[in-house]
Amino acid sequence: MQTGKMTIGQAKLKMTLWNAEAESTSSMDLYLWLQEIGLPQEVVTRLHQLIRNTVRIGKKVVAIGKVVLIKIFEFVKAHPLLVAGAGICAVVACAIYSLTVSIPFLGQFLEPVARALGIGIVTTGAVVGHILDKQFTGVGANIVEVAREFFQLLTDVFSAVAHEVAFT
Repeated sequence: MQTGKMTIGQAKLKMTLWNAEAESTSSMDLYLWLQEIGLPQEVVTRLHQLIRNTVRIGKKVVAIGKVVLIKIFEFVKAHPLLVAGAGICAVVACAIYSLTVSIPFLGQFLEPVARALGIGIVTTGAVVGHILDKQFTGVGANIVEVAREFFQLLTDVFSAVAHEVAFT
C-alpha cells in the first residue's frame, strides 16, 4: 500500500489505466451484467445512465461513469461484509435518528446526539464488517447467493399474493 502522497503524474497514469479498463468493457456488457446479478430494473436503468457519463480532462475524454461503477463493484466484491455491516447499521442508525427526532419537544434537542450516535453505529458496523472480511475470506459469495435466493423467494411470495388479491 502506498503511504506517501500521489504525484500528479501517478494520478494521471492511474486515471489513464482505469479509463483503459473501462473502455475495454462495453456499456452493453455492463448493462447485461447489472441485469444478471439481479438488481431491480429501476436501479439498472439509473446505473446505465451513470455508465454513459463522460468528462473531458485536458484533451482526453474519460468514461468516468464506467470507472466509478467498476471501482465500486470491485470494492464491494473485495469487502462484502464491510459493505453489509455498514449498510445494516445505516438502516439501524436511520431508524434510531427518526425515532429520536420525532419525540415531541425533546426531539430537536436530541437531534445532534442522535446524529452522532448514528455515525458511530455506521462506523462500528463497517469496522466489524472489515474484521469479518479478514477472518472469513470467501464468505461474501455465499452471502450474496443466500440473499439472492431469499429475495427471489420474497418476490415469488409477493407476486403470488398480488395475483391472488388482483383476482378476488
